[in-house]
Amino acid sequence: MTIYWNKTSIPALKGLSKKDQSAMVRPVLGAVWRRWQVWLPVLVQTTLFLSFIILAPQFPYRLPLVVVAVYVTVKLAHLPFNHFLALELEKKCLNKA
Repeated sequence: MTIYWNKTSIPALKGLSKKDQSAMVRPVLGAVWRRWQVWLPVLVQTTLFLSFIILAPQFPYRLPLVVVAVYVTVKLAHLPFNHFLALELEKKCLNKA
């Protein structure tokens, strides 16, 4: 399995302008977000951070910890999105051919 850290590393989108990338991605977004592997990490991440902010109000290093944790988990939460986006774009390209 190939790891796509961002949309520009997806082979179907490589070398395209932002406008062309957006035009290719828009039709398959619904199919990508319908997969539980994509929306579940985002839901869990949001729930955990809200509960951390509510439950740990007196933690002295809360802000730096939250900033670093949000950055890391957002990157990790986008991995399934980018993976399934690449699969859907590949299917779309194969259907055209």
